[in-house]
Amino acid sequence: MGAGASAQKQQSLQIHYPKQSIAEVSRQSKLSFVAVLREWQRWVELGCDEDGTLSVSTLRSHYPEDPLMHRVIDSIPSHEGQICFTDFCRILYIWQTMVMEERLQTLFQILNNGDPLTTDVVTQIIRAIRPDDDIEQIKTIAGQMPTSLSCLGTSVIDEEDFVAWAKCLPAEELQTKLGTFTIIDERVMAAMEEQNARNQ
Repeated sequence: MGAGASAQKQQSLQIHYPKQSIAEVSRQSKLSFVAVLREWQRWVELGCDEDGTLSVSTLRSHYPEDPLMHRVIDSIPSHEGQICFTDFCRILYIWQTMVMEERLQTLFQILNNGDPLTTDVVTQIIRAIRPDDDIEQIKTIAGQMPTSLSCLGTSVIDEEDFVAWAKCLPAEELQTKLGTFTIIDERVMAAMEEQNARNQ
């Protein structure tokens, strides 16, 4: 990034500011002042307006080939296609207070509207976690997973199966994709993970 682009970004962060103060958003959402301020900077980078709202379509455009992220974004409460910054911070606070198993249960509900996961959905999940892997290999693994993971030997994966599988993933891989999302400022997420570790 050149000096001009850097200066433009810094100016944008100074110009864009929510009508409600950072302190008020912190009070309403229960997130710390610093966490709200850092997340606001990320919110601006993603393209919010001066009122602190970000359209669902704009947010989805940052992840053009990630159906997993699209499902997560679509699950965020919005009004007429607009997501309010204060409401998003409230969600972050709830996410922060969850232990990893609760996060995985929530993610399962998002992935397929709470229905058991089919081979197609499992394929999308694996592609999101391991985007560099060969697609044919991913499809083969996804095709085998439901039968091998299902407690009942069915062709789909229910919530219990999914959580048990995800908890067996390497900790770093699990936290990178299933426990965090790039909508959240990485410093805010690091603090959340530290708090989550203390709660377990």
